[in-house]
Amino acid sequence: MIATSSHAVICTPHAQASAAGMQILDAGGTAIDAMLAASAMLAVVFPHMTGLGGDALWMIHDTRVRTIVGIGQAGQRLPDGGVIGLRGPSSVATTAGALASWQTAATISRQDWGSRLGWADLLQDAASVAEVGTPVSQSQLFWQTLRQPLIEQLPDLHGVCKTDGRWLRAGDTLRQPALANTLRHLARYGVEDFYQGELAHAFGAAFDRLGCGLTQADLGATRAPLVAPVSVPYRQGRLYNVAPPCQGLYTLQAMAALQHKPLAQVGNGSALYYHYLVEAIKQGLLRRNAQLCDPLSTAWDFAASLDERHVQGYADAIDDQRAAPWNEPGRPADTVWMAATDAQGRTACLIQSLFHDFGSGCILGDTGVLWQNRAAGFNANPEHVNGWAPGKRPAHTLNPSCYLADDGRRWFFGTQGGDGQPQTQMVLATQLIDYQQPIDQALGFPRFLLGRSFFDSTDNLKLEGDMSAASIEGLAALGHGVEIIPAQSPMTGHAGIIAIDAQGRRSAMHDPRGEGTALGQAE
Repeated sequence: MIATSSHAVICTPHAQASAAGMQILDAGGTAIDAMLAASAMLAVVFPHMTGLGGDALWMIHDTRVRTIVGIGQAGQRLPDGGVIGLRGPSSVATTAGALASWQTAATISRQDWGSRLGWADLLQDAASVAEVGTPVSQSQLFWQTLRQPLIEQLPDLHGVCKTDGRWLRAGDTLRQPALANTLRHLARYGVEDFYQGELAHAFGAAFDRLGCGLTQADLGATRAPLVAPVSVPYRQGRLYNVAPPCQGLYTLQAMAALQHKPLAQVGNGSALYYHYLVEAIKQGLLRRNAQLCDPLSTAWDFAASLDERHVQGYADAIDDQRAAPWNEPGRPADTVWMAATDAQGRTACLIQSLFHDFGSGCILGDTGVLWQNRAAGFNANPEHVNGWAPGKRPAHTLNPSCYLADDGRRWFFGTQGGDGQPQTQMVLATQLIDYQQPIDQALGFPRFLLGRSFFDSTDNLKLEGDMSAASIEGLAALGHGVEIIPAQSPMTGHAGIIAIDAQGRRSAMHDPRGEGTALGQAE
């Protein structure tokens, strides 16, 4: 359902997070303040997807686009045993950048946007809900059912997924009293305590017990800097994303290639429409798997890849008549995207995750903080550009987008889903920009997913079942190995959009594939 307002709007994956953010907007808070409150609430109501122990990226717009890169870095040594694992203690091998990003964003909110709200104002509601409890979400029930054998082997998760020795089920209450205490501590002492204070000491002791290779000093070195966004011209406007080590560079490369394709003439939803999108991102993912790394660890001139000479090459490499082969390993991940626009027209988008659902599966000490397994994003080959090194950040799947049209319209959008993030973003962008679809039509439009997912290991092209039969048959004829998945499938991500028209009217909506909500401030 679309929410509209001439004042403020908010869009998050969970009704309680949207309500928490709107409460802050109603109290005179900024769009950044609303995101901070909503993010804290999501750590409580969506603990399988996001939390204080994860990473986060921000895209902020007032008179310009700014991005905050809150990505944790590797420690100075590998975990005991010398190998980073996918789950468990050996996957707790990078620090958490989310709260560092909160610090950076809060500074902008207070110094540039004039916010008068403190951490107690922003975190207290989430702390109360963690203490009293909340109905367990349908999303958590889905993922814990899918992951039951894994969760059984990770005892730290039993308190999040079980009650009285049995699995949580619909109607049960999820309580996290230890997390409530941590949120209250942060509300009192500020989020810097996560990296420098009593909490940092508790995390350091937990790192030692886990033998994960991290130390308290590693945590204290975590930063979330403001970083210049990357962007490309597209139709009558400009697309923006987040620079490496995030994969947004490749989303932009693919969209820039589409700039050279006649999408408006091929028919919305036609086989050729989908073929162009699939082939453009297929190239991008191949380049990403070979190139994407922490630019602070190399002399890589990534911005040059968006020069017109390279972009023309990407477009020319798309064969209109035949699908290129695909046998690359995928990067599954799970994430939340949310955004708010305040009454002054300023927008803050926040995308954050624990990497895989339930992250590392390790809750650190008695803090209630579930840590991410983002270290699994390093390439296992130490000679690869994305191989592990001390203090290095791993290649990252998170990448929020925005589009600023020349006529004053603005769209902010993003989704969860690892490799699926750029794919879904391409559908959203082309529906909004090339076909001028309203946000509900753009979000509901049939999607595709190239490659492996959480659900299987097939490297084919998955198509939502509400795609037209002609398009499905046409894609198969072009050489795509197609598989039909249910219409409006959660496999293709839970996206969200905020749109601002040329007159400043705001609209927001969350994906019909999820349980999120959008709210508009009363006029």
